[in-house]
Amino acid sequence: MRLGDRGRILIVAGLLHLAARASAPTGETVRLTILHTNDVHGRLLPFAYAEQGRGGALREDVGGAARRATLIRRLRAEIPGDELLLDAGDVFTRGALTNAYEGQADIAAMNVAGYDAGAIGNNEFKARDAVDAGDARGSQAALLRFVRASRFPWLCANLADGTGKPLPGIRPYVIKRINGLRVGIVSVTAPRSAGYPQTRGWRITDPFAAMKSVVPEVRKRCDIVIALTHIGMPMDLLLAGSVDGIDAIVGGDSHTFLYEPLWVTGPSGRRVPIVQDGEYGVNVGRLDLNFGRVDGDYRLVSAEGRLTPVDGSLPADPKVQRVLAPFLRPFEKVIGGIPDPGATRESRSRVTTQLTVDAMRRAAGTDLALNPLGAGLIDVLTRSRVRRYDLYAAMPFRNIVITVLLRGAEVRELLRKYPSTCWSGDLDSVQPDRIYRVAMVDYVADTEYRIPSVRIIDRGVDIRVAVERYLASSFRSSATTPTPGARSTASRSPSPFLRALKLPRDPGIAAGGVG
Repeated sequence: MRLGDRGRILIVAGLLHLAARASAPTGETVRLTILHTNDVHGRLLPFAYAEQGRGGALREDVGGAARRATLIRRLRAEIPGDELLLDAGDVFTRGALTNAYEGQADIAAMNVAGYDAGAIGNNEFKARDAVDAGDARGSQAALLRFVRASRFPWLCANLADGTGKPLPGIRPYVIKRINGLRVGIVSVTAPRSAGYPQTRGWRITDPFAAMKSVVPEVRKRCDIVIALTHIGMPMDLLLAGSVDGIDAIVGGDSHTFLYEPLWVTGPSGRRVPIVQDGEYGVNVGRLDLNFGRVDGDYRLVSAEGRLTPVDGSLPADPKVQRVLAPFLRPFEKVIGGIPDPGATRESRSRVTTQLTVDAMRRAAGTDLALNPLGAGLIDVLTRSRVRRYDLYAAMPFRNIVITVLLRGAEVRELLRKYPSTCWSGDLDSVQPDRIYRVAMVDYVADTEYRIPSVRIIDRGVDIRVAVERYLASSFRSSATTPTPGARSTASRSPSPFLRALKLPRDPGIAAGGVG
């Protein structure tokens, strides 16, 4: 979901917030505290981020799994009695280590932090993506390995195999006993996942129908029902208003920062708080639910929620550092340098994009290379000394450098339609009727520039291989101009540095390593 959409959701949340709370019933009140995260997307190490809800200033050193574990431990120490630690999905895909470990590094850190349950997010299905998106069997096997490696249950009530049976290790709900309460946690995932090539052969059904079926069953067995969802804030609003029996919703998918709960009235008049902690693990959410007895049943009396930032004031948890060390070791190598990465997100995006087009042109030996500003980048390079981790955080997907044939007039037209395009090569000498070999990223050529596949004459290396080679060999502030007409230097075999990576020999890690 785009940032603009998230902003509109926050406005709607503010308009719909109900300050009035249900009056407290007579008798003892019981508290249930939930700590929650969502949409971390593999951000295992601290990074630069601008959180609009906290002023929008770019902070250079936020988040990180080890700091997050420290904050969780501190929050737990403040909570009387027991609590729940839940994750609402999208744990690892888009992270720097996705291709290498397919979630195993992330789950190792979560195991140490002590999560109680997790929701299957739409991106949990995408352990194999980009050029490997069609590998449904590989993606599904990776997800099931991820689940097996967990020391806590993964939940999804609208996911099944091709016969309609639950997938191994993935349950529709789980029941936990917390502070004398029987707490049922029910989960659903985003219905759009059904259209992914990675989910071929599996069934992902309507989340509302699934919840209407499962919630009454769980309600009969529990005192409290928590919906742990990965369907986005707009659907969470509809879910709270249409499915009776839910006491609170801990959500994900829309990356919405809710600094206090959003309240919705359910079909029977039950007030349902909804929380979400934004994205990338820059916060840990806390939701305090207070219940009292009403005619023998527990009913929500009040709720309070807040987001606590994960920042540089928090020391790293040493246990998380230890479990991550073997996974991170191959990625800690400094692979090159950038004279000036820039001081703002915009300037860093331009530097990273320019580096990309220069590297593509050298790798493919083409006349030109093009890429719209920031296109295909999940993050930007922020350091003068670039580690392999930094490169893979910016470009987590295995996209390929391709060479396409374009007339000079078509090159000019692309630049007119996409004025933010960064380029490498001598544009001043481009002639309208001449044919040029132009390097692009396959994903960008398809989704941004809409280049017909018949124009592709060469498929080269992984874009990250091209950039690493460029940084390691001769990066300078301007492009190195290859000889026009030179043959492509792109390797047809896996990169030596990829083959040389020594990955931890863990039985839960996919064979094949990075790629």
